[in-house]
Amino acid sequence: MKHKVEIFYAILSETASPEENFQFQELMKQKDDLFLFNQIKKIWDEAREVKNFRSYDAKRAFYALSRKVEHKNQMKRRYLLVAASGIAAGIILMIGLFGLMGLPQMNQQQASVVFETETGNRSVIVLPDSSKVWLNAKTQIRYDADFGNTNRNVYLSGEGFFEVTHSSKPFIVNINDFKIQVYGTKFNVSAYPDDQLISTCLEEGKISIKRQGTKELFVEPGQLIDYNKQSLVFSLNTVNPEDYSGWRANKMYMNNEPLQNLAKKLERKYNISITFSPEKLGDEIHYSGIFSNESAEEVLDAIAIASGLEYTKNGNAYTVRSR
Repeated sequence: MKHKVEIFYAILSETASPEENFQFQELMKQKDDLFLFNQIKKIWDEAREVKNFRSYDAKRAFYALSRKVEHKNQMKRRYLLVAASGIAAGIILMIGLFGLMGLPQMNQQQASVVFETETGNRSVIVLPDSSKVWLNAKTQIRYDADFGNTNRNVYLSGEGFFEVTHSSKPFIVNINDFKIQVYGTKFNVSAYPDDQLISTCLEEGKISIKRQGTKELFVEPGQLIDYNKQSLVFSLNTVNPEDYSGWRANKMYMNNEPLQNLAKKLERKYNISITFSPEKLGDEIHYSGIFSNESAEEVLDAIAIASGLEYTKNGNAYTVRSR
């Protein structure tokens, strides 16, 4: 008999053979397997509703569940999974079900669940409390295996858009020494380690942000709060929230930002590298605009025309310089 995961994939992807259908029916007679399949199917169906994500090989993403396992010690293990994008992303949401790939059962209080997106990929996950998180490229999110039981803490590095369900337990996004407390809401957080700003933009509901040693700051819908890691200063502005969550629809928004910021976004999105010659060029020239579905070279062409620049290409590496 095939492994149950192979059979579940065949059923969900509508490629099951008569033998696989028979084996599936046998599995469904077992209470644990029935419960497991229903959880997987729910996540699969959720992921199929997500629009504007690039499609990847769903089967490869399905089996990426066990792609990387880090053993901290015999009793404490941390499961690190690499998320794909598109419909396939939903498959990865099952990692909270530790029995899924034949993995050993774990003491949930000793485990963390980690999702990562690689450069050039995005994904969407559903947390155990049914909250949804869209992950931009090169992003990691982590939560304890007992999430939803004793707490609703997540740990973010990168960029994510959150739709948080209401609960008596507070939902907290942890970013180094920052805490964003959520009160049932929709908001975007950008907190890449190599970016100068940590930015949070609220679309609906209410959130607060607090850095260790500072007072709690509350954010209202339509507000963007930035924290400058260099100057250690917060700033609060009124904005259009969709400009900051537009990456979910393949859009990039720039508001008088240095070209170096745009370069970082392009590098994460398209898995390329961009350098400026001289290096200070990336900080000296600022740009405003919105890009939607353009290729990396189409974006660079537009920037070059508007800013009097030119670029050369060598494989996936681009060098931008003045004309």
